[in-house]
Amino acid sequence: MGKEVVDGHKVELKLRSRYQKLEFDKLQMYFGEPYVVDLENVNGKIIIKMPTIGNIIAYGEKKFYETLNIFITNTTSYRLALWDSGIDWNEISDFDLFCMLYKNTDAGAIKLLFDGLDLNKFELVKKNDCITLYNIDDDIEINEDVYQYIHQYFQEIFNIFPEEKITRDKTLKELYIRKDRIEFERQKNSKDKSSSSIQSLISACVNHPGFKYKLSELKSLGICEFYDSVKRLQIYESSTALMKGMYSGFVDSSKLSSDDYNFMKEI
Repeated sequence: MGKEVVDGHKVELKLRSRYQKLEFDKLQMYFGEPYVVDLENVNGKIIIKMPTIGNIIAYGEKKFYETLNIFITNTTSYRLALWDSGIDWNEISDFDLFCMLYKNTDAGAIKLLFDGLDLNKFELVKKNDCITLYNIDDDIEINEDVYQYIHQYFQEIFNIFPEEKITRDKTLKELYIRKDRIEFERQKNSKDKSSSSIQSLISACVNHPGFKYKLSELKSLGICEFYDSVKRLQIYESSTALMKGMYSGFVDSSKLSSDDYNFMKEI
């Protein structure tokens, strides 16, 4: 638990995630291997695919990310919409939110993300006193545990980690809602409506002398491998700058660890 100052008063703020951090095989991710969610006492299994840059370009980045966001997002990201609907974002789970949004996914984007999954066949049912999504035709279930694997796996491979701010403090809740409402109005009135999540990264990378892929080769690149390359270039530039600073005497090496200037370290 932490504290945040609001109007001169310290208020309680939960900084840690509400959910246990799951571990995934990073090497399998990097090579684009399908990921299977097959849990005990849960009907069926979910197979997640690794889309390529070319898949996303061909389908349309905006449409793709609109569906992806439904799997990645959390209640903090939707707190204004939830609040205006009479729902406190602190009182519902991310899975509850997903159950509200899953019907808004696009079937074409789902085909790029999953093997043979049809979310239109899923309906909300009660199982063991818990709400779950169930596809009776294919006998596949998405409960909260399955959802967390999907949710965190997509966050990892797309390198998107939404901020989570959970609090019981009434003053802080009202502050966040006011801030969100101001930001919503600012974006609504903004003249610049177009943006690309990937284009600026691709442009930066292909114009960097250390990037090994040509523009024509990027389409076959898995999204995880691409984001790994982006992060590795950033680490390389940072470590190189530190090394130059150390040798020139402008950086005190006694305050650095060997990892600070190791561009081959684990990301």
